[in-house]
Amino acid sequence: AADVFAMPSEAELLSIATLQAMAAGLPVLAADCRALPELVEHGINGYLFRPGDAESAAHWLRALACDGELRTRMGRASMERAQEHALPTTISEYEELYDRVLTSRR
Repeated sequence: AADVFAMPSEAELLSIATLQAMAAGLPVLAADCRALPELVEHGINGYLFRPGDAESAAHWLRALACDGELRTRMGRASMERAQEHALPTTISEYEELYDRVLTSRR
């Protein structure tokens, strides 16, 4: 079992591993680059750190490691945020987009 999920990669686009960890209720520590900030809202469901800044990453990891209540709160927020990217939600959003495009062409 894990208490925190860390994604230090600077090359991640929309990280499936991060989404899976969020859906499992884990707070996320992630590099602030590419699409990761779309998944992690700093201070809400995890923390973002400047890519390559090991001190900042360690600071936020310690904060999560030392506070079970914070991990629980952020983990719940991660689960909620992961639902925004769930397949049914994504399908609905695409259907709405297609409807708007098709309606505007008439």
